[in-house]
Amino acid sequence: MLSGSRMSRDPSAKWHALAGLGLLLAACSNQPRGACDASPQPGKLGTICGVANPEDVEAVPSAGILVVSEMRFPGRPGGGSLAALTLDRVGKGEAKPRRLWPPQDTGKAIVGKLDGDPSCTAPPASLSPHGITSAPAAAGKVRLAVVGHETREAIELFDLEGRGDDARLLWRGCVPLPPETSGNDVAIAPDGEIVVSNYAPDPPMRVSFRALTVMLAAVLFGRPTGDVMVWKPGNGWRHVEGSKASLPNGVAVSRDGVTLYFAETATGRVHRLPFHEGGAGKVESLTIPGKPDNLAWTERGTLLVGTHLSAGAMARCAVGADPCRSPWGLYEIDPQAWTVREVFRHDGHALGAVASATEFGDWLFFGAVYGDRIGVLRVRGS
Repeated sequence: MLSGSRMSRDPSAKWHALAGLGLLLAACSNQPRGACDASPQPGKLGTICGVANPEDVEAVPSAGILVVSEMRFPGRPGGGSLAALTLDRVGKGEAKPRRLWPPQDTGKAIVGKLDGDPSCTAPPASLSPHGITSAPAAAGKVRLAVVGHETREAIELFDLEGRGDDARLLWRGCVPLPPETSGNDVAIAPDGEIVVSNYAPDPPMRVSFRALTVMLAAVLFGRPTGDVMVWKPGNGWRHVEGSKASLPNGVAVSRDGVTLYFAETATGRVHRLPFHEGGAGKVESLTIPGKPDNLAWTERGTLLVGTHLSAGAMARCAVGADPCRSPWGLYEIDPQAWTVREVFRHDGHALGAVASATEFGDWLFFGAVYGDRIGVLRVRGS
């Protein structure tokens, strides 16, 4: 293990009070961070600057890049794009993210043959990307699915072609989510079905009284806020029976397509159940320290789970603490033994609020909900 009264009637009064609370909570954590260290020693957490709110990270070895989703939040700078980092430059002091989507030439959206819902015929005018995943596609391409907020609540579909510095995205369509749902993480099943965690009725960047009460009811009382949904061409969306949960978050499907895994953030558990259309199978659960977020497969067939270790620190970040220093941990689930072990934990001083992790060769990469950097850790030979 590596260590390391009036408010309900006056909306302006309500949001003035919340803004004041945010400023008060954030005031104690505003000292700037030091410079990034993109070439850390083995076992030491490094950071790579040049991104904004990099909530999810996905290593795509066949394209030689790391894809980063940069969320956009009200009141925070940057975000609203997908970034790429060329993997063979990591550890050489040359790692520098570049924008992958929208294209650098913003007047020309790159569109390929459309998949997804037939009603979705144009790229989003603006995109706040959330969870991302990749899977092999036809003709040697890679399919990238992205949970998108802002212009629409939908799963945006792309093909990734080229390699390294030449890799680019072709928009291939979208799948709008049903009303009163919002996506968080996404997975692609072996048969091409799209799996998404329906986190809550409102997307995470929407500031409203309902969103606040739903979140509080989940955190304080474990009240269900959503479930896991599956989309299949020609069939539309279906809700996975037995998946109702309190802030369902990370999702993953086994490589044989038999088992579904998802994280339940509010209760601190990861669940698994049979992935099929008829009836609810037996749900099995593992308790994860803290509040588990995204899930990602390793080459060994285990699941990585990023988790938030302080609800209070995470709340301060959510209301404006900058830089965010919320402590976090990385855990690994063995699906065969159905056990969990700690891989790494960090107090948040160099990188806070880590939600996701992905593995490539000797390296782990970490995505953080807030901030201007991703994490990098060399784990082999350490």
